[in-house]
Amino acid sequence: MKIEDIIIYFCKKYPLPSELSKARLTKLVYLADWQSCIRTGKQLTHIKWYFNNFGPYVDDVVDTARNNHNITVITTNNFYGDTKEVISVKDDAPMPTMEKNQAEILDFVINETKKLYWNDFIKYVYSTPPVSGSTRYTILNLEHFAKDIRRTNNTH
Repeated sequence: MKIEDIIIYFCKKYPLPSELSKARLTKLVYLADWQSCIRTGKQLTHIKWYFNNFGPYVDDVVDTARNNHNITVITTNNFYGDTKEVISVKDDAPMPTMEKNQAEILDFVINETKKLYWNDFIKYVYSTPPVSGSTRYTILNLEHFAKDIRRTNNTH
């Protein structure tokens, strides 16, 4: 699945679009990849997730947003007056077509995170096995971590 399709879907469906900062959107894509690994054994994207100081992060999501004519990156200020970049989609951007199970994964991620303030959102991301079971400055192997969960789920 293309990263830009996931970005557009999240931008169109997320109930609080002003919350879709560069960091939050990137982590939502990570959560979609993680949830896909749990359900299907494979990521939705081909991103190689990196665990840095700020959790799972890569530039792929923001770079994709900057290079897509349907997506805009707006610089604004957060609650504390610090600069943040918010990702949004143009009103006339078409909703991407995708398989039903892909939309279900993205909707699941939205529903799990839409009511979480930033600190709780970060705790949620950090509680995922690829992050909690890895050390900083390493590539996160989501499919490897999902194997144990899938094996456990298939035996019940």
